[in-house]
Amino acid sequence: MLSKFSVKKPYTVVVAVILVLILGYVSFDKMTVDLLPDMNLPYAVVMTTYPGASPEEVEATVTRPVEQAMATISNIKNVSSSSMENASTVILEFEQTSNMDSVTIEMRESLDQIKGYWPDTVGNPIIMKLNPTMLPVMVPAVSVEGADAAETTRIIKEEVLPELESLEGVASVNMYGDVEETIQVTIKKAKVSSVDASVQNQLDRQFQEAEDALAEAKAQVEDGKNQMEAGAGAAAGQLGAAEQQIAQGDAELMQGRLEIKEKKSQLELARTTLQIAAAGLDASEQALNEQKQELEDFNSRRGEIEAEYQQVQKEIQELLASMGQVPPAGGSGNGDASGDGTGNPGAGGDGSATPGAGGSGTGSSGAEGTGTINPGAGGSGTIDPGTGGNGTGGSGATVPGGNIPDFSQGIGGTEITLPDGTTITIPNINLPGGIPDISVPDGTDLEKLAQLQLAQAALASQLALLDQYDSTMGMINEGLGQIGANRQIISDKQAELDMAQTMLDQAEEQLNAGTLSLAQARAQLGAAQLTAALEMSSVSAQLAVGESAIKAQEEELKKAKDTASAAADMEAMLTAETVQTLLTAQNFNMPAGYVKEDGIDYLIRVGDKFSSIEELRKLVLVEREGINPIRLSDIADVERKDNSDETYAKINGENGILFQIQKQTGYSTGDVTDRVLDRLEKIEKNNQDIHTVVLMNQGVYIDMVIGSVLQNLVFGAVLAILILLVFLRDIRPTFVIACSIPISILTAIVLMYFSGVTMNVISLSGLALGVGMLVDNSIVVIENIYRMRNEEGASAKKAAIQGAKEVAGAIAASTLTTVCVFLPIVFTEGIARQLFVDMGLTIGYSLLASLVVALSLVPMMSAGLLRKTQQKESRLYAGIQNVYERLLRIALKGKIVVLAGALALFLLSGALLFARGTQFMPSMQSTEISMSVSTPDGTPLAETARAADAFAEQIGEIADVEDVGGMAGDSGGLGMGSSSTNEVQFYALVSEDRAMSDQKLQKELEKAARDQGLEINVSMSNMDMSALGSSGISVQIKGNELDTLRRIAGEVAEIVSNVKGTQNVSDGMEEVTREFRIVVDKAKAIAHNLTVAQVYQDLAARLRDQTSSTNLEMDTATIGIVVAEQKNQELTREEIQNLVLDVKKEDGTTEKLALKDVAVFEDGEGLQAISRDAQSRYINVSAEVAEDDNVGLVSNRIQKELNKYRIPEGYTVKMTGEDETIRETMIELLKMLALAVVFMYLIMVAQFQSLRSPFIVMFTVPLAFTGGFLGLLVSGSLMSVIAMIGFVMLSGIIVNNGIVFIDYTNQLISAGYEMTEALVEAGRTRLRPIVMTALTTILGLSTMALGVGSGADMVQPMAVVTIGGLTYGTILTLFVVPCIYGLFRKREKARLKEGMEDSLEDYMEEIYEEEE
Repeated sequence: MLSKFSVKKPYTVVVAVILVLILGYVSFDKMTVDLLPDMNLPYAVVMTTYPGASPEEVEATVTRPVEQAMATISNIKNVSSSSMENASTVILEFEQTSNMDSVTIEMRESLDQIKGYWPDTVGNPIIMKLNPTMLPVMVPAVSVEGADAAETTRIIKEEVLPELESLEGVASVNMYGDVEETIQVTIKKAKVSSVDASVQNQLDRQFQEAEDALAEAKAQVEDGKNQMEAGAGAAAGQLGAAEQQIAQGDAELMQGRLEIKEKKSQLELARTTLQIAAAGLDASEQALNEQKQELEDFNSRRGEIEAEYQQVQKEIQELLASMGQVPPAGGSGNGDASGDGTGNPGAGGDGSATPGAGGSGTGSSGAEGTGTINPGAGGSGTIDPGTGGNGTGGSGATVPGGNIPDFSQGIGGTEITLPDGTTITIPNINLPGGIPDISVPDGTDLEKLAQLQLAQAALASQLALLDQYDSTMGMINEGLGQIGANRQIISDKQAELDMAQTMLDQAEEQLNAGTLSLAQARAQLGAAQLTAALEMSSVSAQLAVGESAIKAQEEELKKAKDTASAAADMEAMLTAETVQTLLTAQNFNMPAGYVKEDGIDYLIRVGDKFSSIEELRKLVLVEREGINPIRLSDIADVERKDNSDETYAKINGENGILFQIQKQTGYSTGDVTDRVLDRLEKIEKNNQDIHTVVLMNQGVYIDMVIGSVLQNLVFGAVLAILILLVFLRDIRPTFVIACSIPISILTAIVLMYFSGVTMNVISLSGLALGVGMLVDNSIVVIENIYRMRNEEGASAKKAAIQGAKEVAGAIAASTLTTVCVFLPIVFTEGIARQLFVDMGLTIGYSLLASLVVALSLVPMMSAGLLRKTQQKESRLYAGIQNVYERLLRIALKGKIVVLAGALALFLLSGALLFARGTQFMPSMQSTEISMSVSTPDGTPLAETARAADAFAEQIGEIADVEDVGGMAGDSGGLGMGSSSTNEVQFYALVSEDRAMSDQKLQKELEKAARDQGLEINVSMSNMDMSALGSSGISVQIKGNELDTLRRIAGEVAEIVSNVKGTQNVSDGMEEVTREFRIVVDKAKAIAHNLTVAQVYQDLAARLRDQTSSTNLEMDTATIGIVVAEQKNQELTREEIQNLVLDVKKEDGTTEKLALKDVAVFEDGEGLQAISRDAQSRYINVSAEVAEDDNVGLVSNRIQKELNKYRIPEGYTVKMTGEDETIRETMIELLKMLALAVVFMYLIMVAQFQSLRSPFIVMFTVPLAFTGGFLGLLVSGSLMSVIAMIGFVMLSGIIVNNGIVFIDYTNQLISAGYEMTEALVEAGRTRLRPIVMTALTTILGLSTMALGVGSGADMVQPMAVVTIGGLTYGTILTLFVVPCIYGLFRKREKARLKEGMEDSLEDYMEEIYEEEE
C-alpha cells in the first residue's frame, strides 16, 4: 500500500523528503556533541572529612554509621567504602531503575539523622552522583616564562583563572601545581616559656606584695591589741571621774530641791494669809454694809439701841468683874495711839497685832483701824519665822478695825552650782516676820466677853452712828472705799506671790533640767561605758576577726598562689587550639540585621577582619589585671609562607600550573573546549610571557573521532554505491539508491534529536554501521523492480508497485529482526545498557528510516527513472551464477556433511578465539600519554624533581613527543599528580602523524626512565575507554581483622606474582603508614585514675595536624591562616616515650605521670586507607597484565591457583576488577542476545506463518558467529564487550539473507517448482541482492575495520566481527540454508500447498482490483 501510494502521489513523497532534509539539517546543527552518551549511572558517593583522624577512627566514627544508614535506602544494591586519614568515602550502587534524584533526597534525609551524633570536627557529608560529565573536558597547562613558582601562581591566578571561569558553559576550573600561600602562625615553645616566666614573675611580685600587706596587717593587729589595753585603763579612769561629778551634782540638786520645797511651803503660807486677809476684807465689807443698814435701822430705834447698849456694857463690866479684870481708863474711848500693842484695844479701837518676840510696832488709831505689820527681827533672808512669834508658824488673825498686814517684803534667792558647773538661782520668798495673832483665846468667859464686847462695840457704833449719822455714814462709805483699796493691795500681793510662784517653778524646772542633765549625763556615762565596752568588745572582736582573717588570707593566698600559677600556665593556656579559636573569633565580620530610619534600611555589620600581617601580630590574646597584655607575636612567629618547596609542576621545563576544566550539563563539549582555546589564545596575545599547552582536550578528540566516523560513513556510502554500479551496471538505479542513503541518515538524525540521543562516539558508530545496512532494503527493492522491469517486461509503474510489494514482507521482517536485536538492551543492566542504548536507537532509527524510504521513495523514483531500461548482463556475474548453481546442487546431495563441517568450524573457531583470552574494551590510540615515574621510597622531593627534570628533558627530545608536563607533591588532586615526594605524574602530547607505534614509543619512554634511575608506569592513551571498567587484575580479600587481611593479601600477592602474565603485583600494602604503637597497661593506668581513651585524647591533641583556622583578606588574595605548635611539630618517637601526662586524681589534685610508666612501645605498619564492601573490610591485590598476554587468560590462571589456596574461616577471596566487569557485561550481553533471538524467531514466525521456516533461518546465526570468530582470529583482536556487540548485531543482520532466500523459495514452491529446483532457482535469483547487500555492509564497515582515523580503535572489533560474520555467513548461507531447508521439505509440503492456494487467491484479487 505504501509503495502504491508513493507511486501515485509522488509530490507528497517529495514534500516529505524536503521536510526531512530541513529538519535533519536543523537537528544535526543543534545536537549536543560529546565523547560518550549521557549516562545516568546508578552510583552515588558520600564524602565526609574528619580532620586529624586516623583511618581506624574515620571508619568507626563516620564510615560505619554512613554505611548502616545508606543500607536502608530504596533500591540499594551494594555499599562499599574507603576510610582514609582525614576522610571517608562511601560508594553506593543502586538498581538500574532507580531515580537518582529521589535517591539523593533520601540519602540526605538519612545522613541528617546521624550527623548530629558526630564530633564537631567532622565535616558535613557531601553527596555526589557519579556521571561521565564529571570528568574534565580539557586539561590545559599554563606556564610563565622566567617566573618562579610563586610568581607563576600569582600571575596565573590574576590573569588566567578568572578568564577561564567566566566562560559560558564552564562549570568549574580546578588548579593543580599552584603554590599556596599561608600565614604560618607557629607557636614557639621558647617564646611561650618566656611569656610564662614573665607572667609568673608578675604573679610572684603581686603575691609578694599581698604577703607584705598581710604582714603589715598582722603588725597593725598587734598594735591594736596594745592600744586597746591602754585605752581600756584610760577609759575606766575617765568614767570614774565622771561618775563622781554626777554624784556631786545629784547631791547639789537634792539640796536645791529641798530649799525649793521649803520656799514653796512659805509661799503657800503667805498665800493662805492673803486669802484670810481677803476673807477678812470681805467680812469687813459685809460688816460695814450691814452696819450701814443697821445704822439706818438703828437710827429708827435709837432708844432701844441705847438701852441695849447700856445693858451690854453692864454685862461686860459684870463679866470683867467676875474675871477679876478692871477695864482700862478711858476704855470706852479709842485706844491709845501710842500703845505698844500688848494691851487690849480700847472700845473704840480696831485691835492691834501682837508682834513676835522682840518685835516692835505701833497700833493705829482705834476707829480708823489702820496700821502696819512689821516683820520680826529674825524674818529677814530666811524661811523660818521669828522665834517669839505667836502661835505656830507666825500666823495670826485680823480683827475688825485692826491694821491690814503689810506684805511688802520682797522675794530673794539662793545661788546653787550644779556638778557640771552650771549656776542656778533658787528664789527665796520673804514672808512677814510676825503676823499678829488675832485668834480668840480659849475659854467660855473669854468668848462671852468677846461677844459682849463685839455687841457693845456694835451698839456703840450704832449709837455713834446715830449720833453722827451723817459722819458715820460717811466713814462707813470711806471704810468701804478703803476696803476696795486694800483689796487691790491684796491683789497686787497675790500677783507678787504668783510671780514668786513662777520664780519657784522656774527654779524647780531648772532643778529638773539639772536633774535631766544629770540623768542625761548619767545616761551618757552609761552609754559611754556601754559604748566603751562595746567598742572595746568590737575592737577586740575586730582584732580577733582581723587576726583570723589574716590567717585565712594567708591560707587563701597560698591556695590562690597555687591556683594562679596553674591558671597562668601559658604553656597550657596558649595552645594551638586556643589561638586558632581566638583568631577565628576575632577575624569576624558579619551582618547582624537591619534598622530602618526615615525609610532607609541600614545594614548593621559587626566586626572587622584582619587586613595585614602586622595587625595579626599585634592581636592581644590575653589581657588580665596586673599582667601585661600578651600578643600573638609574644608567643608565636607569624610569617607569610608558600609551599613551593613541596610542589613540582613543570611544563616543557618551565614552572607551570595545570587546569582541569569541567563543563556544565547541557553544553556541548566541543563548544566549551573551543571557547577555552580561544580565550587561552587571547591571554597569550595579551601577555607574551604566558604559554599554554593543552595536555588533554576532549573536544579535539571528539572532533577527530566524529570526523573519522563521518569520514567512514561517507566512504562506506561511496563504496556501497560503487558496488551497486558494478552489479547493476546502470547509473539510474544506482542514483536511486544513492539518494536513499542521505535521506535515511537525516531521518535517523531527526529521530535521534527528538529522542534526546547526543552526537557521540557510540551513536555515530551505530550510524556508521547502519550506513552499510540501510541500503540493503533499497537494494532488494530496486533489484526486484529492475528485474521485473527487464525480465518480465512490466511497465515502470507496475514494476515499481509490484516489485516493492513482492519483497515488502521480507524486508520488513529482516528490518525488524535487526532492530529487535537492540530492543532487549533496555532489559539489561550495568554499563552495557548505558553505553549501547544510543547505538541501538541509532541503528534502529536508521533501519526503520531505510525501510520507509525503500517502500516509498525508491518505488516513486523507480517509476520515473526506470521507464527506459536495458538489461546489461555481466559475463562475470553469469559465470558466478553457474558456478554457484553447480556447487549448490552438490551440497544438496550431501546435506549432512555440509552441516557437520559448518558446525565443526563453528566450535573450532570459538575455542581458538576464547583460548586467546578476553578484554573489556580495546585500547585506543590517542595523542595523549600519561605516565608516572618514581624514585626509591623516602627520596626528598628536591632529588625527585632533579631526576624528573632530566627525564622530561630526555623524552622531550623524542621526535614524536611535542609537549611534556609533570606534577608532584601537594599539587595533585582528583587523580592528577601525587602527594608522594618520590613520585611525579607526567603527561605528554605526541604528534597525530607520529612515526613510532605505541609499543616503540613506550620502549623509548621506559629507556629514558631507566637512564635517570626512575621506575615508570605508562598509559599510552588518556582516552582509553577501558577506564569505564576496572583495569588489570584485581583479587579482593574480605574479612574483619586487618592483620589477618594483610597476611592473606601477602600470600595471595605471592600466588599472583607466580602466575604467568602478571607484572607489578601489589599486595595492597604499598601505601602503608609507619606506625608507632603505644600499648597502654590498663591495670597500671587505672591505678593512676587513667584510661586508654584519656591517653589517646592527650596524644591526639598534641599531634593533631595543622589546619587553616581563618583567612587574611589581602588586597590581591585571600590567604589562609594556619596555626601550629612547634613543640608538636618537632615531636619524635623518643620524645613521645618521654612524655609526661597531667593526670587528675580522685581528690581533685593533679599528678605528673610519665607515659612510659604505664605503656610499652612497638613499631608497626598500618593501612593508609581501610576499604569496605557490604560492610566488611577488604584488601585488593592488584597486578598488571603483561604486554603479550590478556586479562581473560591471566584471570583464569589466577583463579585456578586461588582454588588451591586454603582460605581462613570468615574470610573470602574472589576475582574482581576488569575480569569481573567482563563477566558481568558478557552475561548481560548474552541475555540480550538470547532475548533478541527469541524476538527474531517470533517476527519470522509472523512473516512465514510457520514455526519451522524461522528455525531454518536461525541456522544462519552460528554461521555468522563462525565468521566473526575467524575475523577476530585473523585480525589478532580479542573477545571484548565491543566485539560482543558486533556478534549481537551480526545475529540480526545475517538472518536477512536467510529470510530473503527462504521467502523466495516458498514463493517458487507455491508457484509449482519442485523443491530442489526451487532452491536452485531461488539461489540464482537472490544471489545478486544477497551478495550486494552483504558487500555494501562489508565495504561500508571496511574503513572502520581497518582502524582508519582516530577513535576507530574502539569500534574496530565490532566492525571486524560484522565483516567476518557477513563474509563467511553470506557464503555459507547460500549453501547451508538450502541444505537445512531440504531436511524439512516433507513437513513443509502441506503448509506450502496451503500457501499456494492463498497466494493464488491473493493474485486473483489483485487482478480483479486492477481491472476495476
